[in-house]
Amino acid sequence: MAQVSYQVEDRLALIRLEMPDRGNAFDPEMRRELNQALLRYRDDDGAWVAVVCADGSDFCTGSADEPPASHQARRDRAIHWAGGYVETPKPTIAAIQGICRGEGMALALGCDLRLAEESASFQAGLDSPAGGPNVTGVWLVNLLGQSAALDLMWARESLDALSAHRMGLINRLVYQGESEEKPEEAEGPLPMLPMQPTITTPEGTAVSGGIKLARELLLYAPVTRSFQKETAYRSIGVPFHYAQTLEVGPNPYASEDRIEGTRAFVEKRRPVWRNR
Repeated sequence: MAQVSYQVEDRLALIRLEMPDRGNAFDPEMRRELNQALLRYRDDDGAWVAVVCADGSDFCTGSADEPPASHQARRDRAIHWAGGYVETPKPTIAAIQGICRGEGMALALGCDLRLAEESASFQAGLDSPAGGPNVTGVWLVNLLGQSAALDLMWARESLDALSAHRMGLINRLVYQGESEEKPEEAEGPLPMLPMQPTITTPEGTAVSGGIKLARELLLYAPVTRSFQKETAYRSIGVPFHYAQTLEVGPNPYASEDRIEGTRAFVEKRRPVWRNR
């Protein structure tokens, strides 16, 4: 029985953890399956944005297996911890509900953006006996700063979604209700929409919010997104005077999508992106 599924529709990849009976806690097979799904997304030219989500009431409660006894098992666990970090220039969005703890927290932090239902809670889980690599602390320091990261790791048993949003751990909160405007219905030839701190969907679920956010991102040129992401990540820890000269990833100014964007603006229509 597969523990992780991968589906693509209209350029959007949905990567879903499917073991709700154990709170989507990781075991060796789930780690390998998630790693394969992330690699598949990285190499899939038909998928431009990915939403990482989970079935059931919890996103991921941590690890379901005991610490490995052999060196090979420990090495395999370290490589595939939380699915293993797979570097890709394409966006990844974590859609979180319920408990997000330990290895699940590492998975969420490894994504570019995070959104959550108001009932979600976050726990670093650094005292877990699972014996995984300490990637959670590294991500938290980079995302929140040293003081906030240490406060979360040392002094908080759990962080609610509203507090996580205020700290910057969560990009958007998801609520139930009717959307005032759909991205595809925005007026004008360009898909410019104001970025709101919350997302409203009829379902009010994390996955529906993740799909809506992904659809917003798909309105913009994928070549530009990839360029911005690669530049942002490559500049981490680099001196500013050097970081501002970085030129990594695809050049959006020399792309077919730049020509299409200009043509669409002149013709007062929506651009049709080709990611090249």
